Amino acid sequence: MATFFLIYFSVYGGMHAYFFLKIHLAFSLNGYRLAALIVFLLLMLNAPILVRLMERAGFIAPATWLAYSSYVWMAIILWFVSLGLIGDIWNLGVWIASQIFPASDRLLLGSGTGIKVIFLIITASALWGVMEASRIRVESVVLSTSLLEPGSKSITVAQISDLHLGLIVGERKVIQVKQLLEGIAPDILVSTGDMVDGTAPHLDQLSVLFNSIEAPLGKFAVTGNHEYYAGLKESLDFHRRAGFKVLRGESSLAGRIRIAGVDDPSGNQRGGSVRNDEDNALPEAGNKEFTILLKHRPNVLSESLGRFDLQLSGHTHRGQIFPFKYLVKLQYPMLDGLYPLGGSSVLYTSRGTGTWGPPMRVLSPPEITVFTIVPESG
Repeated sequence: MATFFLIYFSVYGGMHAYFFLKIHLAFSLNGYRLAALIVFLLLMLNAPILVRLMERAGFIAPATWLAYSSYVWMAIILWFVSLGLIGDIWNLGVWIASQIFPASDRLLLGSGTGIKVIFLIITASALWGVMEASRIRVESVVLSTSLLEPGSKSITVAQISDLHLGLIVGERKVIQVKQLLEGIAPDILVSTGDMVDGTAPHLDQLSVLFNSIEAPLGKFAVTGNHEYYAGLKESLDFHRRAGFKVLRGESSLAGRIRIAGVDDPSGNQRGGSVRNDEDNALPEAGNKEFTILLKHRPNVLSESLGRFDLQLSGHTHRGQIFPFKYLVKLQYPMLDGLYPLGGSSVLYTSRGTGTWGPPMRVLSPPEITVFTIVPESG
């Protein structure tokens, strides 16, 4: 935990310090304006931590208000620092060029004007991001297999991922997901982690909504890292009430499909109970059942190849807010979409169905993914 806070205050605190210097130098703030800026930045820096503490103490209304404010601000400052650094690099290049060609200093971006342009871009991006986050796309993938008898009925599997139900993502999103799933009418429904992201009382009502979603062959889920952040016991209880069987280093038959699942390893750092032994969860190579592996993060173990046909993952959100997908891709190269892994195994990484932090998405629309598994001859 100490390491987390060290990284958090170093990185996020550094971003707030950068914002302060930029604004202060551009507009020469003093007196109560300067004091107000300092107080605001200190509040926003500590707000994500305060939100968690207030939520757990039962102060739901103020925690919700602060969550919206601080997470929208998180997007604003991320964009501000990114665009500001681009402007700084531009000015540095112009300054170097002006040492040789003095006239080029006309291309320097003035601090006040540059910041106004940055805020115009941020405003447009935020408005777009809120609209994009509200529109869930249904993505379709067809997979053929010799493990289903020729002429037999196809099987549909719907994947949701990274809903992050809590103070910000709530009943409206779940109703939208429910309506889309009822239109899809999948045989199997799976969740690949981070379904919950809080302990607020209104989650009880959300579990009732999920429990009413039908999937004839079953509903299955695995833990993500946020299940541990929210509290493993409470998260597992929510899934149970929502009608999901949580697979923790084990597998289960769903008609002609075998569903295997493992815990997210983040519980190891939090002293939680973790069951992520894929060797125990997966059947031996050469099994006669189409096998789906549910695993929150899109990491693939070479020793598991050939023991599953389809791995379903999430976690990445495809960066959620452009251009941060490029940073996420450094850690998770298989960022989103379908990836052949060799042999009969493939991976699909979902962009996620909800949002974490800022209630917006830019160039990363939320999705529900529908996999239609058909016999090879069909």
